[in-house]
Amino acid sequence: MKVCPYCNTTYNEILQTGFVGCSRCYQEIEELKIAIEKMYCGKTHKGKKGKN
Repeated sequence: MKVCPYCNTTYNEILQTGFVGCSRCYQEIEELKIAIEKMYCGKTHKGKKGKN
């Protein structure tokens, strides 16, 4: 899917502006998921270090 059904942001808009429309874009736009996986080589975010 190239359009987020929650905020109607397209993958092309994200590429042009550098801004993601909403947090659901990461799950809904397949191309964005693939691009992020490639950028971070499968690493996952574990939160801020030293956070209590």
